[in-house]
Amino acid sequence: MLNRIETLFDKWSIQDTEGIFVVNESNVTYMSGFTGEAAYLILSKKGNVLMTDGRYEEQGRSECGDHFEVTKWHQQKRPDPATILHYLEKFSIKTLYFNEHALTVYHFQTLKKYFEEHHFEIEMKAFKSPLSEMRSVKSKSEIALLRKACQISDLALEKTVPHIKAGMTELEVVALLEYNLKMEGAENLSFDSIVLSGKKTSLPHGKPSDKILEPGDFLQLDFGALYKGYHADMSRTFVISVASEEQIKLYENMLEATLKGTESLRPNILGSVPDQVVRETIKAEYLEYYYPGLGHGVGLDVHEDPNLSQTSIHTLKANQVVTVEPGVYIPNWGGMRIEDTVLITETGYEVLTHYPRHLQILR
Repeated sequence: MLNRIETLFDKWSIQDTEGIFVVNESNVTYMSGFTGEAAYLILSKKGNVLMTDGRYEEQGRSECGDHFEVTKWHQQKRPDPATILHYLEKFSIKTLYFNEHALTVYHFQTLKKYFEEHHFEIEMKAFKSPLSEMRSVKSKSEIALLRKACQISDLALEKTVPHIKAGMTELEVVALLEYNLKMEGAENLSFDSIVLSGKKTSLPHGKPSDKILEPGDFLQLDFGALYKGYHADMSRTFVISVASEEQIKLYENMLEATLKGTESLRPNILGSVPDQVVRETIKAEYLEYYYPGLGHGVGLDVHEDPNLSQTSIHTLKANQVVTVEPGVYIPNWGGMRIEDTVLITETGYEVLTHYPRHLQILR
């Protein structure tokens, strides 16, 4: 973690009287190794502290190592101004930077008022944190964890699919899938599993229900395993019992789009390039139903930088991990996507989710 702190200081040119206030939970984990909740960091050249409450104090001491002082809040407020002021004084911090997207207006005003009441002169500056860019490029250990999360997801789906049949409900499929995820080693779910059938598959993030799977239904599964803090994300679409010509036609076109979008991945291109490849692949009759976002980074969060879309300004880099998930969603008819988690390598890409992509008709 010390290397990450030094890299952050170098990127932001942090001086001796400056500090960084880290609020976002995933950023706290990334910078300190702490995996609990209700914790903030102050990082400075004169010391680093993790502030949490009594539930996590022991855990913090075991996870953060020698580069962090670990303390529980002096009061029960979060963030507790008294505890923060104590460490600002201890580390002689006169300028405190905070992520403009992470600290609420209420907490900013609370801290500012407390410092003024205690006659503590400090400049609080909002900034666009370089942590999102740092986190987007994964280390070898992070890639290994993501690879494992994807492997668990593959195995869970492999165990689930043979049991899916007409007459089951979406919620029954969810229960079976999530059971298999846990049995294969997932510590939790990357997100609430999406299992939709029939016309409901036109809802990209619809909610599973007691709807019964019927012959001729598309069945959309979007899910992932969480493994040691790292998220997998994958989607597969099936057909129940019998597929129509229109379903086969759409599936084949979206499979081609997924493959070509994936094959276009490489370092030093804009995140808009794979999206353009996909748009050129999708047939004109489907293009108006294409969701305008091809994919996103995955890691400690299931959605993080870089972004793959028509408007992306991110330049792709080796060791970033992204999803490729072109989807077409036709109201009152249905929709589908095929999604993989993909590692960008020095020369191209490596697909981390390996469950077969070809159309499967579940009988």
